Amino acid sequence: MAFKKESPSDRQKGVIRWIKNKAFQRGLIGAVTLLIIFLIVENGAMPKKYRLVEGEKSPYDIIAPRDIENKMMTELNARAAAEAVPPVMIEITSVPIDIINSVIDFVSEVESARKNVEKRLQDKKIGQDHEDYTKILQEEQRMEAANLKNRIAFLGVSLSDEQANYLVSKVSEEELGNFKKLSIDLFSNIMKVDVTEENLLNRISQLQSLYEASNLDQELKNIGGILAKSLLKPNRVEDVERTREAREKEYENAKKTKEIISKDSRIISKGDTVTKDKLAVLEELNLLETPGKVDVVFMAGIFIILLLLALLLVIYMYHFCRDILYSRSDLILLCTIFILTFLIARGVSEYSRLAIPVFMASMMISFLLDLKLAVVTNFILTIALSFIARGDMNFVYVALIGGTFSAFLTAKATQRSRLSMVGVIIGLMNALVIASLGIINSRAVQDIIRDCIIVFLNGIVSVVLTIGLTPFWESTFNVVTPLKLLELTNPNQPLIKRLLMEAPGTYHHSLMAANLAEVATEAIGGDALLARVGAYFHDIGKLKRPNFFRENQLGDNPHDRMTANLSTLVITSHTRDGVELAKKYKIPAPIRDIIMQHHGTTLVVYFYHKAKQCNKEGTVNEENFRYEGPKPTTKEAAVVMLADSVEAAVRSMTDKTEGKIEGLVRKIIKDKLDDGQLDLCPLTLKDLDVIANSFMKVLSGLFHEREKYPEIKVKGRDIVEDKLYDTIKDEASYHYKTEKGKVTNGSIS
Repeated sequence: MAFKKESPSDRQKGVIRWIKNKAFQRGLIGAVTLLIIFLIVENGAMPKKYRLVEGEKSPYDIIAPRDIENKMMTELNARAAAEAVPPVMIEITSVPIDIINSVIDFVSEVESARKNVEKRLQDKKIGQDHEDYTKILQEEQRMEAANLKNRIAFLGVSLSDEQANYLVSKVSEEELGNFKKLSIDLFSNIMKVDVTEENLLNRISQLQSLYEASNLDQELKNIGGILAKSLLKPNRVEDVERTREAREKEYENAKKTKEIISKDSRIISKGDTVTKDKLAVLEELNLLETPGKVDVVFMAGIFIILLLLALLLVIYMYHFCRDILYSRSDLILLCTIFILTFLIARGVSEYSRLAIPVFMASMMISFLLDLKLAVVTNFILTIALSFIARGDMNFVYVALIGGTFSAFLTAKATQRSRLSMVGVIIGLMNALVIASLGIINSRAVQDIIRDCIIVFLNGIVSVVLTIGLTPFWESTFNVVTPLKLLELTNPNQPLIKRLLMEAPGTYHHSLMAANLAEVATEAIGGDALLARVGAYFHDIGKLKRPNFFRENQLGDNPHDRMTANLSTLVITSHTRDGVELAKKYKIPAPIRDIIMQHHGTTLVVYFYHKAKQCNKEGTVNEENFRYEGPKPTTKEAAVVMLADSVEAAVRSMTDKTEGKIEGLVRKIIKDKLDDGQLDLCPLTLKDLDVIANSFMKVLSGLFHEREKYPEIKVKGRDIVEDKLYDTIKDEASYHYKTEKGKVTNGSIS
């Protein structure tokens, strides 16, 4: 079987398909970003002047640029002086007596056990001439050995069954007496010297050796070793408090003698062995650097940390911000903010580490993308930027606290003035953190004031950069921000203005739907501003054929001369036409989604029934009379769909009582639910009830019942009194009729 050889064109097509793969593109964006950030961090974190390794010979003569204390050596000297102070001991006079008594008690228990055996034999009148004397004797000895073992356990001595049986049945009176005398002598002698917690094991070993050197039977020697281990205890203990006081006093006295390296003197000479204390001095002077070579281990460590941080961010986004992770433009925006933050951090870190604008990143991400993502990325960026900040804990505290607060304060900001106020608040908060840390670390007042000014300005500059770059992000990445949404609500926005001039009925319908959508979306915890703007633009597709929609018709209806199928095609095409117009006018993607989804796959009922009436004998395909969709996938799009239907239906009602309006509202919502139009959006049944109630709040204010006002006589004319009379100065604005004093339908007849 011959295999077809892959041609160069096939390979080229495969490469092109691979490049166009979205997963590959996202991976490439992340890899490039990680590489750029790694190069920036590595450059900023790498030591600047000297590279020395502890224990190796120094290739440099390094001169101190100022007087500096060798703190580590001062500390080592002080500790050595303190440790040289001997401990203060307290003698425990009762210990020798207690130990000797324990030895005597032990031997007494053994003697008592042996006598108990003899006594029980006598009580049983069993002598040596008894035929089972030996068996009974062994049994009694065994039982008494077990009792002995239990009794001496109270003395802290633990013997084996064999040893206990040996003491009861095998050892002689003479041997036991010698053991007792020797034990008392040995314990008495050992207690004449110091026995402490530190040398207790040595004393036990010494006592066991004395037992071994005696003339006792080996079993008794072993039992003596057990006694030594069980009964011997310290007769002198350390007075911890007095010892601590003595050593602290010596430590403080020694600490006053500081190891000072004078200005212009050598910190380390060429050929000297690099010690830990000299490295500490050089690090404090910021004189450590890698000279002309790449520290692969150092770079690998930084890269691994950054890689793990990136992986952590990807995992978080996969679980909680998947839309941003899968959006190429959002991902590029996020990576661009990261790179910009690290570039600025690298530049300003040369002057002050506290000037690194980590707040800018959290503000931008919170404002442009997502609040939760901003909080998480602030922690990740703080860890990564701490390399550039050389582990400055002041920076870490300020970045973690201030960056997190800035994310929360910036989220959903709808005015630039609020963003500006966020800068002031964050600046003051940063200054408070620095002042608190300065007090904790007993820093000089001048240093605290200087750092407070830096972090305060950092907060202000971060907000300035956020506000200044926001229009660029909006236009470049088509990002929807609250400011962008407010801009789209401007009546002078080109599409809105066209809607007002070319399709006024649709314009007013959109305003009403926007009011409904905003109130309902806010009630269910959605983005109310996005819903309002989406409602403004949801019907812009009608600009292509405004006269084909009822709200824009003054009299003539073109559909009267069209087939139901053609009318349906015209009506349903306004969603697609709206998306095309939105793209042309660069309306953001979330608004375009609402435009496309606000009808879902709803059936155009009127023309469907018209088609059925015209084709009574044939079959009418319902799918030909539905919108092309898709169905709403967000809360905002679903609410706009419901608001659109409710507003149109309520407007067409003739009898607008509150009960009938509510019945109609809930019927429309139920119909949409039953038709499956809400299957793809995250609305619950509770949300739908809240939406219905919110609609009623708005509609009850628009279509409330008006009182019938009494007729009054003014200069021989009957008119209807209006409650707004005092506010309307032009009497001609009232509709009245002089003839017969009657008013007809609110207009002059």
